[in-house]
Amino acid sequence: MIKNKLLFVLVLGTILYLSINFTPLLREHVLTLPLKIKSSIVHTKERIGREINTFFHQKEKIAALEKSLEKCSEQAQLSTAFAAKLNHFMEENSLQIYDPRLFLVQALSYVKLGDFSKLWLDFPDFNSSRIYGLLYKGYAAGIVDAEDTHPVARLLSNEKMIFSVKIGKEGDLGVAFGGKEFLSVKYIPSYADIKVGDEVITSGNDNIFYEGIKVGEVVAIESYNLYQTAAVKPYALLHDPEYFHAVDTAIKVPKEHNTTVR
Repeated sequence: MIKNKLLFVLVLGTILYLSINFTPLLREHVLTLPLKIKSSIVHTKERIGREINTFFHQKEKIAALEKSLEKCSEQAQLSTAFAAKLNHFMEENSLQIYDPRLFLVQALSYVKLGDFSKLWLDFPDFNSSRIYGLLYKGYAAGIVDAEDTHPVARLLSNEKMIFSVKIGKEGDLGVAFGGKEFLSVKYIPSYADIKVGDEVITSGNDNIFYEGIKVGEVVAIESYNLYQTAAVKPYALLHDPEYFHAVDTAIKVPKEHNTTVR
């Protein structure tokens, strides 16, 4: 009797293993289900927390939000006015309209236990063919790409994290690679006058970030025959983060139109 049960369990396990590994649709559902469950639990927990917090601190929250909204509204109006003028100028000169967007995304769980450099994300309208920049509290925090078609955050400590940067007062170009403690900015021209303490920002040349996002500070420099490499201490402190902003730098191409000069 016991042997029959063991045989049944073995056969059933074999069927499940073959089905998951050789049936793409079933494999997709098996990989996706835990992320959907995690997302649902996280959203429910946060909703309950917000309701409790609102109930006990309603008056204080409303007053603080009104002050914050007043400041943000003024800044948003100025930014909108500037962007409208800039894009109107670019359209009139048949240049590409620049319109970067930010999306609030949520961390669900680490991809692999013990590896704190990669996170599954809850990312609405994710395009798996794109690479997105990732911000945390206004600083560059990594990139977002696809793993098994699902959005995954590669934080600054991930070895496959890479984006283009500018370094120093002259804005010399380099490429930032992820590292456990420090970023490594490589391919800086040998003639570049860079120093310890120089600031590193995103260049915007790779269509991952827009230009000017703060990355970190140079702590060490190594010189080679053709280029220099800088060790950079990042500004973003990524200790179990919950929310990020994903950067979408997709550029709109204006329609061609004829202008008449009088």
